[in-house]
Amino acid sequence: MPTTFTADPEFAHHFRRLHQVFMYVTDRCNLECEQCIYKPSISHFINEEIPLDDALGLLATFRKLGAGKVTFLGGEPTLYGHRQGGRPLLDLIEGTRALGYEYVRIDTNGQRVSSLLEQPSFARLDEVAFSLDGFSAQTNDPLRGKGTFVRAVDAIRKAVGLGYFVTVTCCVQKLFLDRDEAGMLNLERMIRFVEGLGVHQVNFHDLFKVGIPMDTWTGNFAPRPQDWVPVYEELSAKARSGAFGIKVRLPQCFVTKAEFARAPDYYGYCPVKLGERVMVHPNGTIRICSNLICTAFGVATWGEGRIGWEWSHANELAGHDLDRMTPCTNRSRHKKYGDLVPVCFSFKPGQDEYVWNHRLGWDASKPGLAEAAAS
Repeated sequence: MPTTFTADPEFAHHFRRLHQVFMYVTDRCNLECEQCIYKPSISHFINEEIPLDDALGLLATFRKLGAGKVTFLGGEPTLYGHRQGGRPLLDLIEGTRALGYEYVRIDTNGQRVSSLLEQPSFARLDEVAFSLDGFSAQTNDPLRGKGTFVRAVDAIRKAVGLGYFVTVTCCVQKLFLDRDEAGMLNLERMIRFVEGLGVHQVNFHDLFKVGIPMDTWTGNFAPRPQDWVPVYEELSAKARSGAFGIKVRLPQCFVTKAEFARAPDYYGYCPVKLGERVMVHPNGTIRICSNLICTAFGVATWGEGRIGWEWSHANELAGHDLDRMTPCTNRSRHKKYGDLVPVCFSFKPGQDEYVWNHRLGWDASKPGLAEAAAS
């Protein structure tokens, strides 16, 4: 039976507009990726999984607060319940559906998902997102490990063939900003490659060195902010013009100070201030901002049937101006970027994403701003 959770009033109040849940169901992983933002947790198997009853109880509580989308990730979520042959993962998917969630997805490295793809319970997912960080073994495997490219691509092709809604999640690495002999950006080559696989969307993540703890364990492959801006402008313009046959979600990452000042209510999108998401971890931490993964900061804790508000200075709301839209607090606290200011990890104008489009309506709710920003 799902655990019944009682949430502190402070938690319920801050997340009164909750839209999505990122549930890190397990800390166990079968890879040791160079760029992994969760690396400290997967290196120590302590409280490595969220028990199924707790996971469903937490999801029931979040659903009552309004959450409509959930993403299962880790670690590697296909390892969830590995001692029971993976049955707990299938039960979790079924249980989440029964709770009434509108959009259920999983984020996998694709190394051992093949047999699950044939399971009816797994097929109830709305989206299977595969992590792939290159358009060849030579560009992917240095980050993710030898042989990972071939296994992931094989699994992607199988999922596409079975009719899944398949997306690819990819980190922006330095070599993507290089051009081939024909002048094409390697980042565009990545888009063209996954388009050829038949996937529906590619979602790029950035991991710039911005003075946060994860800078110390996420390798040394990130481009410089000033080098990223013209690349973003070039490829986002192509995406808007319909040059690609799939949806492309590009993180804007930085804008000029003048541009931010022109439209702070648009560029200041911040899940921390909006209370639109929770990130739930096996160690009992609930947080909001990805920049703070594997730190002591969070907004709440869960356990023994209770979701408790974090009253100490480790509450990640500390330092945020909750009444004003500003550049990304956690990225700008310790580092400056000249004429540029950082925006949220998840700020991807024009993105085809369930919460951004169908619940927040961020572009549509800011009349004229998205269009002006694109001009």
